[in-house]
Amino acid sequence: MRTDRKKDLDTYYNDHLKMRIISRLMSIKTNSEIMGIQSYIFEALDREEKADRKDQDEFREWKRINT
Repeated sequence: MRTDRKKDLDTYYNDHLKMRIISRLMSIKTNSEIMGIQSYIFEALDREEKADRKDQDEFREWKRINT
């Protein structure tokens, strides 16, 4: 990929990592391992949601103060 934009590079590498993870997940056979991975994924999604919510709350507070 030929680009200098950091956002494009991040998207490309993140997508590449996701595809590698998915291909590795296909080799997992036991239910307990799959359930363990599912819990890690839920925790990661929860952390991202909390970070997004915190950013939105900080922006709302900044906007309230500066308007």
